[in-house]
Amino acid sequence: MASIRLKFRPSATPGCEGALFYQVVHRRVVRMVHTGCSVQPGEWDGRAAAVRIVGPPRRQAQLRMVASKLRWGARLLARIVGEKEAAGLEYSADDVVACFLGCPPCPTLFGFARSQAERKEAMGRLGTAKTYRDAMSSFARFRGGEDMAIADLDADTLKAYEAWLRGRGLKRNSSSCYLRTLRTLYRRAVACGLAPAADVFGGVFTGFAKTPKRAVAIAGIKAVGRLALPQGSPLAFARDVFMLSLYLQGMSFVDMAYLRKADIRGGLLQYCRKKTGQCIAVAWEKPMQAIVDRYASKAAGPYLLPIITAADGTERRQYERAEHNVNRNLKKVGLMAGIGFPLTTYVARHK
Repeated sequence: MASIRLKFRPSATPGCEGALFYQVVHRRVVRMVHTGCSVQPGEWDGRAAAVRIVGPPRRQAQLRMVASKLRWGARLLARIVGEKEAAGLEYSADDVVACFLGCPPCPTLFGFARSQAERKEAMGRLGTAKTYRDAMSSFARFRGGEDMAIADLDADTLKAYEAWLRGRGLKRNSSSCYLRTLRTLYRRAVACGLAPAADVFGGVFTGFAKTPKRAVAIAGIKAVGRLALPQGSPLAFARDVFMLSLYLQGMSFVDMAYLRKADIRGGLLQYCRKKTGQCIAVAWEKPMQAIVDRYASKAAGPYLLPIITAADGTERRQYERAEHNVNRNLKKVGLMAGIGFPLTTYVARHK
């Protein structure tokens, strides 16, 4: 069976980094494969055949990434040898090297997540792409911007990440959302053969914790509706969006943003949910029309409300910005109406 060792070759030029190689030995034939990594002599532990993590923090981060890539390469070589042994076929050291060189370079977690987000974006799955980017942005902050090989993601790192999230004030369901996204990316990497099929997420919470329904009593809704707010102001618009969501049986903000004037016909509002594609019909009543009429001059395009105002490819960014502003103003409206918890468009869905 072929053996694999990691070797360091110092540079002939003083002060320069030396190269790191994998040594593949099979039936007394020795072949060397460059790892693509290099370190200073003082950063190499010859006895342990491993990289020493020394120096200032920035250099330590670089060396940890080097060590991560070296572990990935060693595992890949071991897997290649194991597959050839299991097949019971004759092979040489050159065959092992050829297989190794034919594999893609070490996939890093950040790079893989970026590629998956771009893939989802190309498929039109903009929400999923954003979820991937948000999760990796959070994990990158936890890591201090330090990338790692996907195969090095382990249970201890994930437990530390979960504790970090909770330490920043995130609720259990919020931290679970980030961890579920990481788990999705990891499973995708496993399916692509880029990571071992290990249950590294077993020690963290990736479920759904029960939360109390955030519903407003009828008296609270009436108080919101009776508020004397300046017509055309951001506060009035936020209140009107909240009331319209209630009238439309708890319609989500994204669905309201994409409502078109042509969706109202025959006394019905007919639309398809963005999240599920389910087609829904709701009776169109006078209070709904009254709200729409107040913003008719601003909704000059095909959309019913002045949330998406330009069909230029930035529609998602427009409604996300509008949703942020509406929720920020709804919290002010809730305080003015004497509601004891933050008022958001999500509350209208529960009611």
